Amino acid sequence: MRIMFTASNWAGHYMCMVPLAWALRGAGHEIRVACPPSQVRGVAAAGLMPVPVLDAPDMMESARLAFYVQAMYTPPQSGPRPLPLHPFTGEPMESLNDFDASDLRDFWQKSIDAVQRSYDNAVSFGDHWKPDLVVHDIMAVEGALVAALRGVPSVYVSPGFIGTVETEPGLDLVSADPLSCFEKYGVDWGRDRIRYAVDPSPDSAIPPLGDALRLPMRYVPYNGAQSADPWQLGPVRGKRVCVVWGNSASGIFGSDVPALRHAVDAAVRQGAEVVLTAPPEQVEQLGSLPDGVRVLRNCPLELILPYCDLLIHHGSANCYMNGIVAGIPQLSLALNYDTLVCGRRVDPTGATVTLSGLEATAEKIDEALRGVLFDHRYRLAAEKLRDGVERAPSPAVIAGLLERLVADGGLAAEDVAEAVGKANELRRVA
Repeated sequence: MRIMFTASNWAGHYMCMVPLAWALRGAGHEIRVACPPSQVRGVAAAGLMPVPVLDAPDMMESARLAFYVQAMYTPPQSGPRPLPLHPFTGEPMESLNDFDASDLRDFWQKSIDAVQRSYDNAVSFGDHWKPDLVVHDIMAVEGALVAALRGVPSVYVSPGFIGTVETEPGLDLVSADPLSCFEKYGVDWGRDRIRYAVDPSPDSAIPPLGDALRLPMRYVPYNGAQSADPWQLGPVRGKRVCVVWGNSASGIFGSDVPALRHAVDAAVRQGAEVVLTAPPEQVEQLGSLPDGVRVLRNCPLELILPYCDLLIHHGSANCYMNGIVAGIPQLSLALNYDTLVCGRRVDPTGATVTLSGLEATAEKIDEALRGVLFDHRYRLAAEKLRDGVERAPSPAVIAGLLERLVADGGLAAEDVAEAVGKANELRRVA
């Protein structure tokens, strides 16, 4: 069977699909990952075959532009917030007036051209390779068009907490066909037309999926490849706190977000060892760090989190899901509206606390950190959340369901329930 994955230029959305691609490849199927050129190294590093035919606007530029617009319409009484970076250069600005809005004309035209070119290229590759199944992330729905034209099934894979029929601003990405890319090929499409959704979210925080059939899948962390340092395997003395500040956090909001330094200092004050993984320019901006802070460079979280007592991060679904699988409490310093929404969905489980990373004071961060680190109820809730996620079917089981989808032309809720039951039975036997 030939299976075409379509991946956007936002690596976090692609990485959550890697274990499913491995499972399908291990079952003997041919896998091709249609992606933008910027993702070729990442796809190849995962042992998969990249096909760099997709295109897209620069996601960092688009995200910085959205933050700039948000800053323009934020009333002064909302309190002090960092100035946005220049949307196109990424350099710090002294005033919102430093950005010339007339530059937007070229940006929009380049973005429209890139999107339209991406859909056309995806269709051309689909015509050439003739996949039997298409799997796509939420920002690479070119795959859904290929599937519709070829008359084969398509499946959406969520990174966690992001559904198919989102109405929340920031999560309603590519909700319809704004540039008529589907219409050009005679296909009527919207996210409400997605029929199958692979979703690793905890049962207590399932996102809105509309009429899509949910295929619950155990979240298997994949954050890139790197060797494990011997110190990571050694004993932990006292509490250990992992602080993650990803490339997207620095690239969109700059390296001068006070919440990060507040979090590091608060953890040190509580006597914890701090493991900080962040881009080099972000670490440099923090200045001199206290004793007990170990700095890593883009280290895969699955190497660190099993030996930590708390995860602090910038709010991405990838960080949330990694922390859930590790069974540790989390403090999210969410930087954008979509990350705040993720927090609202998972915080009621009692395993996480979410603050606005652009507004939280040092005192608020210190208070939240002490509570999450030392109140055993957060640890118990985190372990319960982990146990629930681990009961979901493995990627190998979902691969079997997708084989049935192609063979039978469809799946029903009974098929999913049967797969879940078999997975639970195998777990009991093991």
